[in-house]
Amino acid sequence: MGRLERVQEKKMKNTIFFYVVILFLVLYFIFTFGIKILLNTSSFISGLFPQPSTKPLTKTEDSFNSIDISSIPQATNSAKIIVSGSILNFDTLDFYLNGRKVKEIESTEDTFNEEIGDLEKGENDVYIKAKSKDSKTEKNTITYKVYYKSEKPRLEIIEPSDNFTTNNQEIKIKGSTDKETYIHVNDLPVVVDANGNFETAIRLKDGDNQIVATAQDVAGNIETKTLKVTYQKD
Repeated sequence: MGRLERVQEKKMKNTIFFYVVILFLVLYFIFTFGIKILLNTSSFISGLFPQPSTKPLTKTEDSFNSIDISSIPQATNSAKIIVSGSILNFDTLDFYLNGRKVKEIESTEDTFNEEIGDLEKGENDVYIKAKSKDSKTEKNTITYKVYYKSEKPRLEIIEPSDNFTTNNQEIKIKGSTDKETYIHVNDLPVVVDANGNFETAIRLKDGDNQIVATAQDVAGNIETKTLKVTYQKD
């Protein structure tokens, strides 16, 4: 190694040593004084923008008043229904049916499960008004629509006729019913079109066959018709 190379190597080592010392001093300064400066700066900035004071909410404040209906039928075949739900920080519940109060209860728990009656045929409006004695606060639930219908749905079997005899092992069952009605033939669901017509096919066994057609509307009313069809081979 020549003299020039040794001189350059020595300079490089001195340079590396210098930068290492500078790095150590910088790290020492950061850990010794930098954290304190950052903390003092953040405290100063937070002092410029003080947070609004908040007091703990108490149970009697309006933010904690609530009334909610969790269970109510959309349709029923009974003039009486059960209304269930939850309540918080209210003392009295008034039940309204079609604009008139039909029941009032004192609330002692955070849930309720009450029966109200005298629904009218067709659509009924139901809501609850919750009241607080201390704060004089009142709050209404949303108004629910409950459809009351007690008549059985219409069910007509167009074909086959009762006591029908055939030599075809598979026959079609055709009929009609009211709109928004569910049809089952021998416990199997059948599609009903927009006009209330339905059609399905069933396979017969040898001899007498019982065909049971059931119609059920949204209110739970059920109509059933039973036919006897006899299959005889040629």
